[in-house]
Amino acid sequence: MADFIRWAKSNGVPVGPGRGSGAGSLVAYSLGITDLDPLRYALLFERFLNPERVSMPDFDVDFCQDGRERVIQYVRQKYGENCVSQIVTFGTMSSKAVIRDVGRVLDFPYGLCDRLSKLVRWKA
Repeated sequence: MADFIRWAKSNGVPVGPGRGSGAGSLVAYSLGITDLDPLRYALLFERFLNPERVSMPDFDVDFCQDGRERVIQYVRQKYGENCVSQIVTFGTMSSKAVIRDVGRVLDFPYGLCDRLSKLVRWKA
């Protein structure tokens, strides 16, 4: 992970600061996986401090969409096509929430959008 994050940064691909339960790790900061210095902000990396947590820490890495494909290509070339996969998350919204969100984006009055959303009876 540190390898392709370092490659992205040195090749002009913006990389997010690091998210996930591992983002507060001093090791992750030292390796350049995250830009968040846990000592500076007095962050506790509780994944290892909490014995009730049994799963490994996770890291979410965000690359700018304009350079993302270049990073993926680098990883494919270095580690092999069969060692690379992408993970995607799909979310759903209720009909009522969509009406409220679209109304907010279009700058419609909240009361109008709320009344329209209450007219929706069908649930997915």
